[in-house]
Formats: sequence, structure tokens, C-alpha cells
Amino acid sequence: MPINRSAHTLVYAILFLLFLQVISDFIESIYAFGLLAVSLTPEVAAVVLLFTPLALIFLRRPPSRGAVLAIACVAILGRLVEPMLDPRGKLLASGVSVGAFMLLSPLMLYRRERVRGANAAAGLALAVALSIFFRTVNSSVDVSAFGMFQIIGWALGAAAVVLLWRMPLEAERQPGEPVRGSTLRVIRLAVGMAGVMLMIYFTFASPTVISRWTEASYIAIIALLSIALTAYCFLHSPAPSQGWPTRRLLLVWNGLFLLTLVLTILPHQIAFPAARGAYPLDAPLVSPFWQIPLYVMLLLSPVLFLDFMLYARQMSVEDPTLRQLGGAFAWAGFVFLALVFFHVFTTTYDYVPVIGPVFRDFFWFVYLLAGLAMSLPLFVVSPETFTTRAADKPPALPRLLTAGLALAATASACLTAAKPARPPGAAQLKVMTYNIQQGFDSMGNKNLEAQLAAIRRVDPDLLGLQESDTARIANGNVDAVRYFADRLGMYSYYGPTTTVGTFGVALLSKFPIEDPRTFFMYSEGEQTATIQATITGGGTRYQVFVTHLGNGGPPLQLEDVLTRLEGLDNVILMGDFNFSPASDQYVVISLRLEDAFLSRWPEGKEIPGLEVGDRIDHIFVSPGTHILEAEYVLDPASDHPYQYAVVTQ
Repeated sequence: MPINRSAHTLVYAILFLLFLQVISDFIESIYAFGLLAVSLTPEVAAVVLLFTPLALIFLRRPPSRGAVLAIACVAILGRLVEPMLDPRGKLLASGVSVGAFMLLSPLMLYRRERVRGANAAAGLALAVALSIFFRTVNSSVDVSAFGMFQIIGWALGAAAVVLLWRMPLEAERQPGEPVRGSTLRVIRLAVGMAGVMLMIYFTFASPTVISRWTEASYIAIIALLSIALTAYCFLHSPAPSQGWPTRRLLLVWNGLFLLTLVLTILPHQIAFPAARGAYPLDAPLVSPFWQIPLYVMLLLSPVLFLDFMLYARQMSVEDPTLRQLGGAFAWAGFVFLALVFFHVFTTTYDYVPVIGPVFRDFFWFVYLLAGLAMSLPLFVVSPETFTTRAADKPPALPRLLTAGLALAATASACLTAAKPARPPGAAQLKVMTYNIQQGFDSMGNKNLEAQLAAIRRVDPDLLGLQESDTARIANGNVDAVRYFADRLGMYSYYGPTTTVGTFGVALLSKFPIEDPRTFFMYSEGEQTATIQATITGGGTRYQVFVTHLGNGGPPLQLEDVLTRLEGLDNVILMGDFNFSPASDQYVVISLRLEDAFLSRWPEGKEIPGLEVGDRIDHIFVSPGTHILEAEYVLDPASDHPYQYAVVTQ
């Protein structure tokens, strides 16, 4: 028995959601291998799986219904099993799943059902609402791929298979029929669809990404996205007309969306000067005025679904052959891959020869390119595609689900947000520094839970994190700082925003963080930064710094940090300094500050598994500060040991 339009939309929603999840894990897995090797690795070759649609060019006849269903099952199963595998297995399973989804997309389009445009767009909106909800309920970590809650993903996957089994998946074009559509137009439409999916994957499927561009209110961002999704669900129910939305309206809407998107990023983008004398360089103060483009952009975001709907409709008008679709989606895969690499290069430029440095300080440009890929194909959409029929009204049930999930996401963001308790009244302060290797453990697994457990064992009052800028596609758009702060009930300051292309530092505290700011050190390679803030704890006002120097602990970067310490008392400086006690840099800093570990253990102390002389993570304090306790702890939750010290005046 054929399924109705609501069920069609639910199938699209589940498939879109699973694709967004697995492409995120796939790119993260590839990046993890590069992170551990600090270079491009052979695993990068797995990206060829984005080009599986090329196989359709060589088919003499359309695949059978059973073959299409089998491809869908491979795509779904790959997504469901990959979170449970080791890094190499995860890379393989997620890659196979992505390849199957890329192959499934043109096969699903190889039918003449015009109404699928409305169904597909409504399904995409529902998928975004599901993604936002699954992430907000678990502080940016997708709950449906997390621990025991993976049962949610399996239930959705099973539902998709059952509904696909009942869908008419047979090809409706007969071999030998004349080709109506232009190959070039089909390619542009496929690229337009890829542009929409890129924009959602980069940004809207995990709204913590947007908040880390700007440090605007996370809850406000979720709320505005919820309003936009709800408005799309209930306002995009037009009566039949001869042209709504019109091409002119959509072009203006796309232009405004893209303009406000770029204006959201640009004020937080820094063009780092080459001159040594410009450092240390303070992060510029951005006027609250620049939050206006952010909020406008969020309210304009439903244009993504309207574009996608029109491109799916136009595919029906073009009536492409399977060979045309295969080639078009291979081109779309190329655009998708190129922009993913460009996005990653904005941070890893120093590790990518020749082409990498081109993308330094051009974070905004990647989004401009994605927006153009999304918008420009509107010019090939024919006038008849803009005509609205009664059948084009999105089904009621998916619209209600989308609106309900959007509102639930806002509520969950409020409920899970960190609620710091009353600060402890003890006269001592426990300080911890931890390089979390962007959330990966020493084996290359994403392991925020183990890192959280290590932090809880120490129970610090102050926590300095390095390599904590995880709200990027390279790290699955997961915000480690938000995840830790929400679960620990601590105040937090993220440090440099993700727009500036640095490996981040962050500060978490049981005490209110006063006057936090970020400054940048002179860097010939990857950019580095330091957090400076004031913390009043145990009756003492401390000047707290969290830093991460570049490879080898460049002396010029240390000089910039020490410049900011001049004239300050009660200093706590912690971080990954990338220099050992045997280095010249250590001698320089020891003239100004005391090593907390050596203050507690002046005769030294054996640390199982770690040579004391190899320490590069340090806590330094002002002379005269009493150190009651200090330890280094090796833990496989990261590639760095963590250090903590109990200080008092």
C-alpha cells in the first residue's frame, strides 16, 4: 500500500538528518587522522566516496527497486554503526554511508513526481529541527549518536527503511525516451542543492557554531531559529497562485540572507598584521550593533528551504536521465568537497603546503562561496516552477512536528545551560590546565565524556583549556567548552572566536569571570592567543591567564605574554607552553614567575610514565604564592597530561 505525502516527508526528513550526521562524522574522522599526524594523511583519500554518483554514468538501465532499497539500507546502517567503531572503522563506515547517500540522492530524484519538491523541502526543515533539538538537549553533542541514546538513531533508521519499503522507488523514465533537460542546467541545480546542504551542515544544524562566531546569546540564537522555522511551517502554506514566491523575491531574499551572513562574520574576522610591533594584539571590541545582521540572518534562514524546494521542482521539469543526474551530482560532490576543505584550511593553513595560507583570515569568504553556490542556480529555474498548486502545500503533520521540535529546542537550551552555584568560600583555589586535543583522546576517538570525567576527578575552581575551539566542521560542530560548562555548572569564556582561525583557549570558573578578553601573540605560523581575566576567589583577586604557544614555544610569543603581566600581582598563568624546563624560554619566565609544580616539589617528584624534564604544560604563579598541592596526571583521555595546583595567598 503506497504511503501518503506526510510519510514521504518523514522519509526525506530522516534521510536528510542521517546524512547531516554522517557527513559531520566523516569529515571529523578524516580530520582526526590529520590531527594525530599533524599533516595530510592517506586517509584523506576517503573523500573520493563523495563521487559515487559517477557510477550512474556507466549504467545501461536504471537500478531495480531492490537495488535502490539496498543502497538506502547501506547508507542508513553505516550511519548507525559508525559511532560504535574505532577511528579507522568509523572513517570506513561513515565514508561508505556518505557514498551511499550521495548515490541515493540522484536515484530518489529519478522520478516524475512534481510534488516531491514540497515534500523534500518540508523534510529538510524537519531534519534541521531534529538536528537542532538533538544537539541542544545534550549541549551541542548529538544525543541520538551518544551512549544509550543511540537507540533513537536506530529507531529512526528502522522507520526510514519501513517507509522506503512502501515507497514506489521504481524509475518512471523508460530507456530510449528523449532527453528534455539541459545537462548544464541539471548540474547547476545539483550544485544549488549542495549549496543549501553545505550551508545547513556548516551552520544551522548545530547553532552553537553561530554563537561561537560572535559570542552572542546561544539561547537567543536558538529562539530566533525556532521562530524562523515555525514561520516557514505555517506561513509557507500559500493558496494556488501563478508565481509565489517570485524569482525577484527569492533573489532579493537570497541576497539579503547572504549579505547579513557575511556581515555577521566580518566584524569578528581579524586581518592579522605581519609587523612584529603590532603585538600583543587585542581582539577588537565589536559593537552590539553588529548583532543586528546576525538576528536578521537567522530570521531570513527559511530561504534555504524555499531554494531547495524550487531546485527539486525544477529537476522534475528538466526530467534528466540517470546519466545526467550522475554527472551533475558528481559535480555537486566536487563543490561540496572543495568548500569543506576551504573551511578546514581557514584554521589549519599552517599545515597545508602552498594552498593553505591563501585561506588565512578568509573565513567569511568560504561562506560567501557556499551562499553563491546556493543562490545562483535560481537563474535557471523556469517560470512554471514558481507556479504554486494546492498540492504544493507542505503536509500538516511534518509542519507541526517541525514547529514543535523548534520550540522544544529553545526550552532544552534553557534547561541545559550552565547554572553556576554559589562560589565556594574556601581560602584556597584549585587550578587545572588541560590540553584536550580538540576533544580527541590519545587513540584518536572523540571522547569528551572521558575528558569530563578527568575534570570531575580534580574538581577545579579554575580550569584553563587549550585546543578547545571545537565548534567547527573539523570537530563535528561540537562545542566542548559549552558541553563541559553545562555539566560542571561553571562560568565560561571561550576565548578567540572561531572566525579568527586560531586553535582556541578557554577559561571555566566556579567564580564569576570578570573583564575577560583575548589578545594575540606574534606568530609566523599558526596564530596563537591568550585569555586574560580577573577572578575573585578565596578572598583574593587573581589575574588569570590561559595561553597556548606555538610549536617550540616561540620566544617572541612568550615575550608578548610577559608584556601583559607587567605590574600585576597575584598572577596565575597556565597553559600549553610547548617548552620544557630545559629550554631558554623556561629560564626567562622563571625570572618573573614560579613554577607551581616545582614550588610544591622543589626536589622533584617521579611521575609514572612522564619524564619531569619533558613537561610542556605548566602553571606559573606570582612569587610568594603558596602551593599546597601540585600534580601531573597522565590520562589517555587526551594526548597531554593535565596538571592541577592548589594555591593560596
